[in-house]
Amino acid sequence: MSEKNTQLRIYLQNLLQDDVDLFLKAPKEPNAIRVNTIKSTVTAFRAYLKKLNQSFVKIPFTKTGFIIYKDDLPLSHTLAFFKGHFQYQGISSQLPVILLDVKPGQSVLDMAAAPGSKSTQLAAIMQNKGELVLNDYSRARLQALNANMQRCGATNYYILNLRGESLGIKFAEYFDKILLDAPCSALGTFAENPEIERWWSIKRLNKLTKVQYYLLISAIKALKINGEIVYSTCSVAPEENEMIIQKILADYPVEIVDMAPNYRALFSPGFSAYNNQEFSQDMQKAIRIWPHLHQMEGFFCIKLKKYDSKKRDIVVQTSNFKATYKYDQKAVYDIVNNISQLWGIPGTIWADYRYLMGKTRIWMVSNTIERVLDESFISGGILLAEKRLFGWKLTNSSMQLLSKYISKRRIWLKKMDLFMLFANGKIKNELINNGYYALEYQNEIIAALYVDNKEIRIRLPHAFNLIL
Repeated sequence: MSEKNTQLRIYLQNLLQDDVDLFLKAPKEPNAIRVNTIKSTVTAFRAYLKKLNQSFVKIPFTKTGFIIYKDDLPLSHTLAFFKGHFQYQGISSQLPVILLDVKPGQSVLDMAAAPGSKSTQLAAIMQNKGELVLNDYSRARLQALNANMQRCGATNYYILNLRGESLGIKFAEYFDKILLDAPCSALGTFAENPEIERWWSIKRLNKLTKVQYYLLISAIKALKINGEIVYSTCSVAPEENEMIIQKILADYPVEIVDMAPNYRALFSPGFSAYNNQEFSQDMQKAIRIWPHLHQMEGFFCIKLKKYDSKKRDIVVQTSNFKATYKYDQKAVYDIVNNISQLWGIPGTIWADYRYLMGKTRIWMVSNTIERVLDESFISGGILLAEKRLFGWKLTNSSMQLLSKYISKRRIWLKKMDLFMLFANGKIKNELINNGYYALEYQNEIIAALYVDNKEIRIRLPHAFNLIL
């Protein structure tokens, strides 16, 4: 750390005292991944990693997470990544969702969801059952959130673009569980992001704490009585963590919940005092992760339970919801029949889902999603198809979901052509007529193809040096 930001140096010295240099010299957190149990299993994925001769170590607090010390391949170029069998997700980042302990069938809110690693983790644990509402106020970050959710194969969610502070009114006492991974100074990621030094200031810190405080109030309002919130940040600053919680405890009917001792034993407790301010003794039930002590990004996690309503704060706003459609309703019926005929999909499968309609798009969601908030709705579930020149084009995600049902327009490529297609996004081919096709590999549909002007094209998240 340079001496340019004296405010930050003084702040860290006060916070860490003799450990300040250890903190500043802490190594970067190693790469980590999480198996997506919607599409794969831990056993199958471990076998896959061994097949690739990839070294990995299990993350101590989760069965589905692995540390990848040397990602030389890299794994982001594997077909397994393209198919959504795993998600890159930091080690510390995997803890808040585990602590929230969601169950299939519950109503869950991820309040600041983008870019989506925790959202995909929630969806996997929920097993596509219940209702998962994902919100983020930053439109710039929604593209990554949507891409990650599509790739993971979740259908029990929808995405909103609203100020988090408004959710407590729009969804008053609605959710069983809420994750608030709050926007923060990211001071726990200093080893990974030394540029924090350029912009960090006490003024910026105070501005962030106001946002965090009001987001947490909104979360409490949106939570059912006896529901639970996990509040987390990737900051080590008490102003963004214990001090906010202490203020909330004084003003709102929530209490700190003791998290499982086997998790807490791996890390440090929350502060019981800071800068001559005493906190509730229950604050020690929080978890603090320090980069220099735990060899991972710094994090703070605490769990709160709502035991009552603060009636004067429960202002119910009449929100506009739109119903999702059943497959046999007029708005959807002709479209799914057209898709069935074009792709050879049995009509019997459509009853397993409900549907959302756009002007040229149709999404399929779990039957548990009977309505969505109309205001600032972005997307929901799997994007089934887009209306194009040659009819309804299925997407990579929907083709993977419906792989075993698609009996028409299936094509396969030689391995060399497959490698070139993923490397360039297109290849020359003079044998296949124009139109949309399903790319088959090892008897499984893996992607949607578009053939036009003697070229086969594929939509990819990035160019692949494909590893099968």
